[in-house]
Amino acid sequence: MNNLKYTGFCFTLNTNDENTLNLYISDKTKANIFENLNFYSCLLHSFKPDENSIWQKQKRLDVEIKGWPSSVEWKRLSFTNFQGRIQVDFNFEEFAETLNIAFKNIIEKTNTYYKFEIGNKSHWNQYLFKSRAREIFGLCVLYDKEFHTRDEIEVTIESQYKPYSRSLVPFGNNDTKTSRTYGDPSKIVDYLRNEGWTREGDNATLITKRHNRQEKYKLISVQQDIDLQVSRSTIKSSWKHQLFSLHDNTCRICHTKYENIKFLAPDHRIPAIIQAENLTDENYKEKLMTLCTFCNQRKREFTKKVTLDYDWENSPWAYPEKFQQKKIVEDIERYAIAHKKSITEVIDEIILLLKKHTSNSDN
Repeated sequence: MNNLKYTGFCFTLNTNDENTLNLYISDKTKANIFENLNFYSCLLHSFKPDENSIWQKQKRLDVEIKGWPSSVEWKRLSFTNFQGRIQVDFNFEEFAETLNIAFKNIIEKTNTYYKFEIGNKSHWNQYLFKSRAREIFGLCVLYDKEFHTRDEIEVTIESQYKPYSRSLVPFGNNDTKTSRTYGDPSKIVDYLRNEGWTREGDNATLITKRHNRQEKYKLISVQQDIDLQVSRSTIKSSWKHQLFSLHDNTCRICHTKYENIKFLAPDHRIPAIIQAENLTDENYKEKLMTLCTFCNQRKREFTKKVTLDYDWENSPWAYPEKFQQKKIVEDIERYAIAHKKSITEVIDEIILLLKKHTSNSDN
């Protein structure tokens, strides 16, 4: 198998001897994608979490992502070069053709989808995803249809095994320090849900349970239901600026006003991971609101912790105006009772105070 060469749509593959492959990808972004897919495939077949939720090199499942087989162990040598160590005898031309098709399908969308397959020679499951990062990662972690805790979904692993794009360890370094690959596991699960697994009802295919005060997740089925995909709309820059202007650059929750809009964020009233928003020019002002980055983060943390049946339609995190108005009414009622006045009398007093304040401001 010496001196064989194959030129793919964005890479060159050749051999120097019977056990070594050399891969060159000129584009760094595509090289990162190649490495990520190889890592996700390794999580399927060659790594398993131990009792401390650390992923160790150990046989797990007899499946792989097509194009990134367990028979080739890849190592990144530089931004553009990879070296593959061949574990068993295999057909170079067949491998190269398979990689070329699989890699192209994950780089270029077909009808708005990235295509990939998981399985083995006896059976392959095809997937059509709108995104190709956390979503594929989450599927590979949960593919064994066992419960996995939040710690396990973060995939804490020796740095030498992580993709370079997710590690600060230099190329080729044998550093054995461990670090997590992805944070925010609840977001990983929600992104996967959006690709075609339901978390609601008796027919849920992605379930959540509490375990020792920590959530754990499980896939009931690895079959994707394309009809259950939830699309996330792009928030146009013009929408964002008009929304901030509409709300006077003021956070709808804490009422802090910011002159610098870098401290503001357009927020989905009902989180997009809960409900498909389908934003349009006609409805974005109803479905979005202005939050400061601090309140936006607080809402994100709250969303992670609430149950799936939480009533967002009647939540102060989604419609703070409703609850602020309710509080004003309650305060007026309490003041009226305390001062033995009617509601009408209290409102008249408020109107006089406002007029006086306006008059003083004008002067």
